[in-house]
Amino acid sequence: MKNVLRRRFLAAGTAFGIVSAFPVPALWANDVPSADSPGEELRFALIGCGGRGMLLADVVSKLPGMRLTAVCDPDRSRLGPAAQKYGLEKAFTDLRRILEDPDVDAVLIASPNHWHCLAAIWAMQAGKHVYVEKPLCLSFWEGRQVVNAAKKYRKFCQIGTQMRTDAVLHSFVKQKLHEEKLLGDIRSVRVNRSWPRRPIGLRETPCPIPEHLDYDLWLGPAQNLSLYRNRIQYDWHWMWNTGHGEMGNWGAHLLDDCRNDVLQDRVFIPKRVLCIGGRVGEKDAGETPNMALTWFDTGSIPVVFGISGLEDAQKRHFTGNTKGPRSGYVVYCEGGRYEKFWGGGVFYDSEGKKICEIAGNSEHYGAFPHIQNFADSLRNGNEAALNAQIETGFHSSFWYNAPNMAYRLGRKYSKSETISFLETTGKCGCWGEVLNEMEEHLANNRIQMEDGTFTMSPCLELDAETERFVGTYAEEANRMAEMRPRRGIFAVPEV
Repeated sequence: MKNVLRRRFLAAGTAFGIVSAFPVPALWANDVPSADSPGEELRFALIGCGGRGMLLADVVSKLPGMRLTAVCDPDRSRLGPAAQKYGLEKAFTDLRRILEDPDVDAVLIASPNHWHCLAAIWAMQAGKHVYVEKPLCLSFWEGRQVVNAAKKYRKFCQIGTQMRTDAVLHSFVKQKLHEEKLLGDIRSVRVNRSWPRRPIGLRETPCPIPEHLDYDLWLGPAQNLSLYRNRIQYDWHWMWNTGHGEMGNWGAHLLDDCRNDVLQDRVFIPKRVLCIGGRVGEKDAGETPNMALTWFDTGSIPVVFGISGLEDAQKRHFTGNTKGPRSGYVVYCEGGRYEKFWGGGVFYDSEGKKICEIAGNSEHYGAFPHIQNFADSLRNGNEAALNAQIETGFHSSFWYNAPNMAYRLGRKYSKSETISFLETTGKCGCWGEVLNEMEEHLANNRIQMEDGTFTMSPCLELDAETERFVGTYAEEANRMAEMRPRRGIFAVPEV
């Protein structure tokens, strides 16, 4: 059956010209066929009709051999226009109606973050393959259940970190950095996300729920807490009940990209994590930090991730001076540096002279080959050909969840105490460089880190075998790591 499906795909691909447009990755030797590989046309259903969901729907509607058959969103103000745009009769507020539909081969999950795991597990239990957007999970426990479900139900599950699907960039960068050692040994990495996130408001009374939103379905496994922000949609990103803040929003992409190219996916879970940060500027209802600095002990190359989301009081869109790309990372080597920005990368020698550069998929274009890879893998019955298997997404989830968990255990920030600790490690990397930039930006906005605005986390230690925290503060941290999201009938199941 697998060979028949492969021949059908190749024939269809040649006819539509998609083989040359999006090269199919080399098939791995250890094929893992699905239990019921779909036929020639793949039928997709979309769960979540916000901005990201509509982009995914556009991809499916434009790529050959795929068809969007249904859409789902508890917000009818989004659901109706989505169904009308794609001429669909099947439009549901309840995703369970999608999962009952035998005409659906796979689902695209672009719901708010707190629904990602439950929707993915329910879909695989219902016999559907899954493409789920990042970030994967709010806790280590629920992320592991998605991985378990993919194995138990023998379903393909691709995480939406689309930069992993790039025909040229990754192999080029790995060759230059690691095989040729173009810049010599790697010393450290700094990851940047410097972009304004404006206040989300602070109401005196709870935000009213609009009539067009089925709030019970929207909440799903999240807790029903009063909301004091100005709007329901999108700003759920900045609440712990439903989102991850910028750490999981952009960090899920940037840290995964660094883990792939710089660490060569050899470090699944960081050994230790320390985070300082705060929600600074105008007081609002948001809970996640808009300024944060995280140190990762990888056991080899130290990685530092800086988030700057505070817009300068005098200069619109400015979030402080940042060395390197505002959304990307810098690899410091003994003979120069490599700068990876959103859409490509540049190698510089030690004097700052450009040596070579490589273009990559932009964020928008990247979804096309990534979903094409998902479809190719389904048609070939080859799970190993997925460029971002769900276990890869799960491993990367530790890199954004652990800092958030550390941050939430923080106490009043002390610069001397933090620096003293990092100096004892001998591998503090670019911490001082990023810290100086943040202090300068905050001072320009009349904010001092040590005035109680910033908190400092304990240094949390992770065990890769148990996928849990160990050592000091492990008990407190593991309460978050082992969280099992549930509310009434909406409970993430143990698989």
